[in-house]
Amino acid sequence: MLETRHIDYLRSTLGQESVLTDDASRRYFSTDLSFQPEAVAAAVLKPTSVEALAQAAAYCHEHDIALVPRGGGMSYTRGYVPTREHSVLIDMRGLNQILEINEQDMYVRVQTGCTWSDLYEALKAKGLRTPYYGPLSGMYATVGGALSQNSLFHGSGIHHTAAESCLGLKVVLADGQIVQTGSSAHRHSNGFYRHFGPDLTGLFTADTGAFGLKVEACLRLIKMPPATLCASYGFETLEAMLQAQTAIAREGIASECYGFDPFYNAGFEDKGFTLKEGLSVLADVASSGKSLFSGLKNAVKMATQGKKVLNNINYSLHIAVDGPTDEAAASMLMIAENIVSENGGAPIGNAIPLAFRSQPFGGVRTILLGSQGEVWIPVHGFFPLSRAVDAALTTERYFAEHAALMSTYNIKYSYLTCFSGAEFVIEPSLYWFDELGEFRLDLIEPEYRKEWGAIPADPKTREVALKLREGLRELYFKLGACHLQLGKYYPYQESIGNAATGQLLQKVKRVVDEKGLMNPGSLGLE
Repeated sequence: MLETRHIDYLRSTLGQESVLTDDASRRYFSTDLSFQPEAVAAAVLKPTSVEALAQAAAYCHEHDIALVPRGGGMSYTRGYVPTREHSVLIDMRGLNQILEINEQDMYVRVQTGCTWSDLYEALKAKGLRTPYYGPLSGMYATVGGALSQNSLFHGSGIHHTAAESCLGLKVVLADGQIVQTGSSAHRHSNGFYRHFGPDLTGLFTADTGAFGLKVEACLRLIKMPPATLCASYGFETLEAMLQAQTAIAREGIASECYGFDPFYNAGFEDKGFTLKEGLSVLADVASSGKSLFSGLKNAVKMATQGKKVLNNINYSLHIAVDGPTDEAAASMLMIAENIVSENGGAPIGNAIPLAFRSQPFGGVRTILLGSQGEVWIPVHGFFPLSRAVDAALTTERYFAEHAALMSTYNIKYSYLTCFSGAEFVIEPSLYWFDELGEFRLDLIEPEYRKEWGAIPADPKTREVALKLREGLRELYFKLGACHLQLGKYYPYQESIGNAATGQLLQKVKRVVDEKGLMNPGSLGLE
């Protein structure tokens, strides 16, 4: 706990209700999805004003109190888990306003506690969106969290990761100073341009909160695509699917292109895509306008696909293609279909990409848990396209080598593959039965909370699963993987092969955070 005088000052600055000190709140906000707690923050701050937050930061700096920013809480790499008890955790979600939608200069200014779902809906009403427009967890994930950890999914096939859509940032430094990056820093300009001199915006993206508190972001805008086509394909082998997926990536035609393995395919209907939900999504697609239906002769079959979407499919690939016209989108989809055909793939029902496009930010139950309520925890590798097949087949061999151990403890696995421009991502996930905990239970529907809330803790199986995850992490390190969501889990410092680069990073940290009080331990900077 902090001394009473510190709590009193913070409450006088932020408001009585904006400083939480009870044990339950401190534990709750200090825990992420990693099952690897370190310390519990001494208090939780919930600012609603940038100025008040800056004042609080300056006070904490003066009194050597560490600051740990937290967004929507989707971290599974200890991104916001404190390493020191003498710290305050900052829940950024109260800074959630959309400040400016500039339709002439095509940018939006938004406070970083805004969720991607709220931003998407506000922009969609004007026929606009950001190029990258959010992770699958965007109902909860915040703009600031995605920029800090960097993330990919919606729109990433063409527009890359979250950081690539950012034009500028307003950041509260550890000592309370407020800095502005991008052309918004120009005394007579606005936020239209990122590279106003050296790219200071890049300094604060993908920093996992180590360099400052992002409070406002300026993001690029594009027109909502007039035409979208979706398609899905089945493959017999992993290698065939990946050869097709990477070839499509090189063409630069798919806004999203993601692949599922046999375990994921077999369980997908149980994970939430039921006939009832399929009908609901189809209705949403129909009401969303003509463009999503254009050229999709099998779209109406979605209502009857239900649980048969991925039955008897080994590997599946799902694509969304955007274009200025139906004809343009169709020509790009034809390129993808030719690539798929050349690699032995065949069309299957396209309900899944249609569903994701119709409801890009649904609930997170099917992301955070297995189909029967198992705990889910992923690890990933970010590779050049040329290493995609090798990385995936190496992953398969790793699981085969540990099959007996996993069978003994009833640990299952699956993986997702996708790309961000010309960068390939594989994300294996481990599943096992274990106590879900308050945070996971809060994120799922009441009926599942009731059904799965009594699953008992299984610390031994958890230990085995986390060790398997660590093994994959080390394997990917040796394969040269980069990572998103570095947090405090991936070996970033060890990955840097140039001593001068590591020294420069340390010097930058000291300039923006001389006392080392901003999210200590993030990026391996303690």
